[in-house]
Amino acid sequence: MDKMDDVLLGGNDYFCKEQNYNTIHKKSKRMKKHILVALCALFSMGTLAQTGEKAVGLNVSYGTEIKNIGIGVKGQYNFTDVIRGEASFDYFLKKDGLSMWNVNLNAHYLFPLGDKLKVYPLAGLSFTNWKADLILEWDDDIKDLIGEDLEDEDLGTWSESKFGVNLGGGIQYDLTDKLIFSAEAKYQLISDFDQAVFSVGVAYKF
Repeated sequence: MDKMDDVLLGGNDYFCKEQNYNTIHKKSKRMKKHILVALCALFSMGTLAQTGEKAVGLNVSYGTEIKNIGIGVKGQYNFTDVIRGEASFDYFLKKDGLSMWNVNLNAHYLFPLGDKLKVYPLAGLSFTNWKADLILEWDDDIKDLIGEDLEDEDLGTWSESKFGVNLGGGIQYDLTDKLIFSAEAKYQLISDFDQAVFSVGVAYKF
């Protein structure tokens, strides 16, 4: 009986040890899974914008049709973690009597490339106004022919407003928790006034 008891007790010890090992192994797997989920959640919180997040900022732009520098303001609102709306106003400085301004409403889809870096395609609408000073300049040959000192005449101004479509993309880098830097390129499809616009800017999140 003593030997049989020893055998049974030894078997029970082995069974208990096996059970303990399986329990500990399962708990370890569950713990690893929970840690992984927590890390993913923290990573997502760090790389994606928060729903309802807002920002205001300034832009400096260059337009290929106006061939001059523009300055502007912008406001942003995150409808979801990855979808952001932006409204902006830009005024391009006068050059050779021609100036323009535009109002843009664009949507961004944010792709995080790290903790601070994001890229995004954009699409939206633009309303633009072009204005030019009309001046009648007398040709030198006509002045010589008439023999009088003719002066150039100011014929007033011409302006035209049109709607268009914006297509492009940008890149954003978080300088701090509140301050972001962005660079953007878009093409404005506007009848008779198509142009590419390149801009850089900063914005403050709140």
